[in-house]
Amino acid sequence: MKLLPCAVRGVLAGLMISIGGYVYLGCENRVVGAVFFTVGLITITLFGFDLYTGKIGYRLGQSRQERWQTLLSLPCNAVGCLAAGLARQPAGAVLALCEARLAKAPLTLLVDGIFCGILIFICVEIYKTRGTVLGILICIPTFILCGFEHSIADIFYFCNARIFSWQAVLVVLLVALGNALGALIIPAARLVYQPKEE
Repeated sequence: MKLLPCAVRGVLAGLMISIGGYVYLGCENRVVGAVFFTVGLITITLFGFDLYTGKIGYRLGQSRQERWQTLLSLPCNAVGCLAAGLARQPAGAVLALCEARLAKAPLTLLVDGIFCGILIFICVEIYKTRGTVLGILICIPTFILCGFEHSIADIFYFCNARIFSWQAVLVVLLVALGNALGALIIPAARLVYQPKEE
């Protein structure tokens, strides 16, 4: 596995999610901000960048090398978010947004991560199978407006707010676990209702 290309794709994905986060924080209207946040995932899918939440749902069918690439994407996404988050002063209501995440109960964070993971898998699968970003334009604003948790976006928010506590790390890890579990629900279910042909 060539680590450098994987790392670059991962860092770029974190950067794009951060740009989506900046535009969301810069919009007074939550709906408008949620729609424009999609610039991040649209760019990631069109350019083939490696986003942890977009790749983890395909883990069941991945080769050993692809699984390592998926795992590598998480820390690389974090590097992109760190660079982008520190590049500018805290944006909009990012401090209040982070405080709300830190105040959530662990089970709530996990469940919110699961629901987000489901929606991320759906929109990525629509793009992969249909070649359209329509799923992204619907599913991404949906998870944002529902208050579900996206681990990579949360990393950006914490970095931009300059919150580097162990509690913030635990929030991100718990949400990342939830994202993974949610993203794997539909692929796992397919093994039951769509068995492989012999």
